[in-house]
Amino acid sequence: MSTALQAFEFSTKFLLQNQTEFGMAAARPSKNMEKGTYASLFPRDIGVSTLGMLASDNEELINLAKKSLENLVPSQSKRGQFPQNYVPDKKEIHWWMPGTIDGTLWWSIAFLEFIKKTNDQRFYHKYKDNLDKAFTWLVYQDTNNDHLLEQGECAGWDDEMPRHGTVLYSNALWYWLMKLRIEVEKRSDFNNLKERIYEGVNTLLWVHKSDDRCGNYVPENEYTKSMVYAQTMIEWSNTQAVYLPYYLGFSSHRSFEMRLETYGNILACLTGLADEKKAELITQEIIRAGVNLPYPIKVLYPPIYPGESDWRLYMAKGRQNYPWQYHNGGIWPYIGGFWVWWLSKYDKKIAAAELEKLAKANAINNWEFNEYLHGIHGTPMGVPFQSWNMAMYIKAYTSVKI
Repeated sequence: MSTALQAFEFSTKFLLQNQTEFGMAAARPSKNMEKGTYASLFPRDIGVSTLGMLASDNEELINLAKKSLENLVPSQSKRGQFPQNYVPDKKEIHWWMPGTIDGTLWWSIAFLEFIKKTNDQRFYHKYKDNLDKAFTWLVYQDTNNDHLLEQGECAGWDDEMPRHGTVLYSNALWYWLMKLRIEVEKRSDFNNLKERIYEGVNTLLWVHKSDDRCGNYVPENEYTKSMVYAQTMIEWSNTQAVYLPYYLGFSSHRSFEMRLETYGNILACLTGLADEKKAELITQEIIRAGVNLPYPIKVLYPPIYPGESDWRLYMAKGRQNYPWQYHNGGIWPYIGGFWVWWLSKYDKKIAAAELEKLAKANAINNWEFNEYLHGIHGTPMGVPFQSWNMAMYIKAYTSVKI
C-alpha cells in the first residue's frame, strides 16, 4: 500500500477518534492536553476540517461536520461574531485579544459548503439567520469603506504574527464566502460586492511596478478612484518592493508584508482571486524558492529574524515563533493540503508528487499528524493528532485521485 493511501485511511480513522459528544475537537482529546483547549470547538479548525469531512463521502464524518457547525451556534455573539473557541459543556466562550476575524469567515464558508454538498435545506433555513448575522458583522469589519476587511494585529489564524490592516488571507476567505453566497443561495445581489473585493485585492495587494524606471504603475480603476488614500499606499509598497511574483501578505498604514505569505496566496489561487497569470507566478515561486521542501508547506518565506523591523517581542513567547518555527516559516501540513488541492487543478502530476510528501509529513512518529514541523529540518513540533491535518489530507487526496 502506498504512503499516500495509508495516510488517507489513517486520516479517516483518526478523525473519527478526534470527536467529542459536541463535535470535532481541534486535536485528539486527552487528559494531558493543555488546559483542555484543543478538546473544545474552534470555528476556524472546524471550518477547515469540514472541507475534508465533506470530501470524504463518509456519512459519519459528514454528520460530524454538521454537529460541529450546529454546536458552535450558541457561541455566536449578538453582533454575529464567532469566537476563538467554545467549551460547550461549560458554556465558556473564549474571545481572543484583540479579537479574531477568521472564525466567523470559516463558520460561514463551512456552513455554505455543507449546504452545497448535502442540499440539506432544513439545516440551511434553521441557521440562515446566523449566517446573515455573521455576514453583517463581517461587513462592519470594512472600516475604511473599500469593500475589503480590515483587522487588528494577530487577529487571524496566525495569532502571534504582526499582520494587520488589509490582510490577504482574510480577504481571500471573504471573496470565497461571497462566491458561495452567490452560488448556493442564488444571491445575485452580491455580484457587485464580489467584483469590488476582486478589484480591491488585486489593486492594493499586488505589486504593479515591474521596472524601477516605471513611474505610471498605480492602476486606474474604481478602487483607486473611490479610495484616493489607497493610491498613496500602493505607491508606498510599489516604490519599495518594485516587483514580487505574489500578493503582499497585508497592507496597512505605511507598512506592508514583502515576504511570501503562503496560505493567503494559495487561497487566492483556489478561489480565483488570482487570475491565470498570477496563479502561475505564485505557484512557480513557491516551487522555485523551495517553500514546499522538505514537506509542504512553509507558511512564510523567508522568516522574520529577531532584530529585523518586522520582528515583535511577543513572537518570542514560549520560543514558538523563532525563525522556521510555528507561524514564522514553520511547515503546516494542513496548509499543505490546500497546496495539493490547488495543484490538483494546476498540474495533476506535480500534485501527486506533493501528495506523497504530505503523506510522509503526517506519517512522522508513527502517524502523529503533528501540528507543524520545523521549516528546515522537518522536526515535528506542536500538538499531535491535529484534526485539520487529517481533514485537509482527505481533501488533498480526493482532489488528486478524481
